[in-house]
Amino acid sequence: MHDVHTTPNLAIAISFLLGLIIWFAPAPSAIAGEIALPGLIDPVEVTLDTQGVPHIIAQNDFDLARVEGYIHARDRFFQMDLTRRQVSGDMAELLGSGVLGSDIQNRTIGLRRAAERSAAVLTARERDFLQAYTDGINASLASNPLPIEYGLLELTQARPWDIVDSLVIVKAIAASLSLDIDIGPTLQLQGFIQAGIAGGFDGQAMFFEDVVRSAPMDPASTVPDATNTTPFISAKVKKAEKTQLAKAAAGAERIKEKFTGVALLEEAMNRRETFIGSNEWGIAADKTEAGHPIIANDPHLSLNIPSTFYEWHLVVRGDPVDGDMDVSGVGFPGAPSVILGQNQKVTWGATTNPMDVSDIFSDTLKVGLPECIAIGALVCIESEGVHHAVELEFPVYQYNVIGDSIPDNLVVASLPPDQSTIATVPFRSFGPILDIDDPSVIVNGGVTTALTLQYTGFHATRELRAFQTWNRAKNLSEFLEGLADFDVGSQNWAYADVDGNLAYFSSAENPLRKDLELGTVVGLPPYFIRDGSGPNNWVPDPAHSQGQAIPFDIIPFSEMPQTVNPANGFFVNANNDPAGTTLDNNPLNQARPSKPTAIYYLNPGYAIGMRAGRITRLVEAAVAAGDVNRKKLQIQQGNTQQLDAELMTPFLLAAFASASDPGAPAELSALAADPEIAEAVNRLAAWDFSTPTGIPEGYDASDKKGVRSKNVKRAEKQAAVAATLYNVWRAKAIKAVVSATLSRVGAPGVGSSDGLKALDNLLVQEPFTGVGVSGVNFFPEPATLSNAEDRRDATLLAALRTALDALASNDFLAAFGNSTNQDDYLWGKLHRITFDHPFVPEFSIPPAAGFEDLGPGLPGLSRDGGYNVVNASGFSATADGTNEFRFGGGPVRRYVGGPKGVASRRTGRSAPKISGVNVMPGGPSENPFSPNYATQLGLWLTADQHSVPMGMNIPKKDTQSKDTFVPSP
Repeated sequence: MHDVHTTPNLAIAISFLLGLIIWFAPAPSAIAGEIALPGLIDPVEVTLDTQGVPHIIAQNDFDLARVEGYIHARDRFFQMDLTRRQVSGDMAELLGSGVLGSDIQNRTIGLRRAAERSAAVLTARERDFLQAYTDGINASLASNPLPIEYGLLELTQARPWDIVDSLVIVKAIAASLSLDIDIGPTLQLQGFIQAGIAGGFDGQAMFFEDVVRSAPMDPASTVPDATNTTPFISAKVKKAEKTQLAKAAAGAERIKEKFTGVALLEEAMNRRETFIGSNEWGIAADKTEAGHPIIANDPHLSLNIPSTFYEWHLVVRGDPVDGDMDVSGVGFPGAPSVILGQNQKVTWGATTNPMDVSDIFSDTLKVGLPECIAIGALVCIESEGVHHAVELEFPVYQYNVIGDSIPDNLVVASLPPDQSTIATVPFRSFGPILDIDDPSVIVNGGVTTALTLQYTGFHATRELRAFQTWNRAKNLSEFLEGLADFDVGSQNWAYADVDGNLAYFSSAENPLRKDLELGTVVGLPPYFIRDGSGPNNWVPDPAHSQGQAIPFDIIPFSEMPQTVNPANGFFVNANNDPAGTTLDNNPLNQARPSKPTAIYYLNPGYAIGMRAGRITRLVEAAVAAGDVNRKKLQIQQGNTQQLDAELMTPFLLAAFASASDPGAPAELSALAADPEIAEAVNRLAAWDFSTPTGIPEGYDASDKKGVRSKNVKRAEKQAAVAATLYNVWRAKAIKAVVSATLSRVGAPGVGSSDGLKALDNLLVQEPFTGVGVSGVNFFPEPATLSNAEDRRDATLLAALRTALDALASNDFLAAFGNSTNQDDYLWGKLHRITFDHPFVPEFSIPPAAGFEDLGPGLPGLSRDGGYNVVNASGFSATADGTNEFRFGGGPVRRYVGGPKGVASRRTGRSAPKISGVNVMPGGPSENPFSPNYATQLGLWLTADQHSVPMGMNIPKKDTQSKDTFVPSP
């Protein structure tokens, strides 16, 4: 949520003021003693441990919330302010006119309007709780200096916090995980169909069957793997309707231009190609050494500084309404409570489940016509013969003038009407109109086409209620009560409790579409721009008959993928298909269990399957060996073996073997005779698919507690070389086969994951032809070879030759210095990470917090990992330059936990409590001069964790400072 751009004026201000700030910055000191806080009823104790984790002990929920707000603001206020403004559409008031374009688009989308709807449905106690948290934030602002960034921005004051701001934070996170704007697929499909018409091949088949496939590369699927059941039956659907597609494409292109460069919205347009996700898996009690269930969870988001999450431990002793609470875990700065964590009875984690909870509709828009006037509106849309009002808003935008030496200088932006008018459609979940085909009708009146976004998250939703329920949940039943309130932000939940239960649930409200409920697809499927005239509309349910937040019918909870105490003793989810509905490459040919005449639809596709496939293999092997314990799961979290390499390398090895055959054609024999190719093939043949750095400057999971080993084992170096060879070869192979073919036939390019899946799908053909379902030959060269298998082998070996040439070229000069010695191609010189500060490069890590770049031309810290490995650290599958293998997303928390028996002398039996280990990539403070800026980063880099303290007594040896918040006199 921090991707912003530095404006020229801001850059000048930073360069001028940064030196002064660094020179005069006071030495950081631990805060100790008593802190008076208005509104407190009783004293609140706060202990900061050596990992930078605050432990807050209060006598009631409202005192706890007030201190939570104070501490969040003290440690992370600039992050909180930046996030609320980015989502609300007033970020220019901080960062200047250069981000006005983002403000316009974010305010158009309207997540703040959605947060205001959520505020309206809060219970009185929930509102009071949020108000206490808000008061704590504002008390901190009143008594502490503003963060350093405000001085750089020539600001002396910050806008006070309100309860809607906290709900905005939650809406923003939910949207970043679930909002899908179906622009990219629409434009792609249109391009493929047009290319097919021009080239005489089936463009639609090339899109759906050859290149942009729904099926994952590995078939791991959560519930089927855990239970050996697939409760869905076949249903028939139609192909895409070409006329409607062409009509929608022009508006889609205009929306793409508007949203490109707007972080949240650009991600929503390209959700298939994000390189981040999450992992979770659980092992049943009867499969573990200790006889208790265990869960592992590592959510993946952007790896910025400060970190996305904030870790804390919250204790309430005797709240008069809700009683005791003892919960530890992580949350989001700007929102109270623990979002992912553990209490004494239950523990839970989450991964993103990309359910399709949004649609774009092509609507008939009318302006100034009698049918609009009749319903009291100037503008309306028509659907199913009924006219629905369009609401208009005319917001005012301001921006901060930076570099004029005038503090707090905000200026009103002068914008044309087409940029300063927001149109929303209450009928479509209050969704915004994103594009108007003929803007002249706004002035002249008339009829045109508009594209409207409908999204479940625009409604009033209750996510914070779910978290508060879970913070005190004592059993599975109470956890499910909270789950019913998790309305948007589609997630997969891992759960374990002291009663021995292990469970997996998917959640959020998935709307039913009218055509799918009738058993067919009318026009385009739901993951493209849809016809707004009626057949594609969401099924209304104004009575909220399932207790859902949205006034539309949803997939019943009983039909959502889930398993409690799975038959096979484990479950795995890594953003992969939870139900197996896409394994046959058709997400729309399943039927609902309770209504076999309706199509069961969750989403068009999931992650490529590499992380889930690897974890499933590791878990199955551990369960079979009978040695499952917590340490085993921690080791699994640090696994960096590339499953794609395990699946793809055999094709290259087989190609070399064929080329080495005495009867091989001359073109192949020449490639096999190349000594550098032979050496590279031998290295790949001996590889275990792990991706260590291979250098002493690199951080590896084999290192301990953040300390790098000075000695690198020979096996690690060999694996590091193989990792480099494979990853560059894979890029060259995708480009030679998939990208070259699409370019040749005039079809649009595709993302790297789609390219890799397409290549794999072609290579596993039996018998191999190289020809796709579209009728296009993806392996036409060398044309002198008449046999398709020979052409395949020649293409794969030629890609390896191209990769070796690249590694010795200037493309990799900074890393390998034009060397042709393969021993020099160590993976750690390429695979690096920088933890980016929102807009001050000097505050990024490195160089902040005592960390240094790997070397000249090699920015960032070297760390093990690779494409779609368990210890997520991904990059484009077509990366092939020195700085293209850097990564910026991955685990923002690693956690392993579950019940642990505690001996009872009185009964002689075990009284289990939840215990766990945890780590996050950073520390509590956003101040780069604070010793708490990166307290846990070293542990994170080497895939180690710290224990999660529970209860009220933090050992003195683990204590950094201790404060007491007291009522203000």
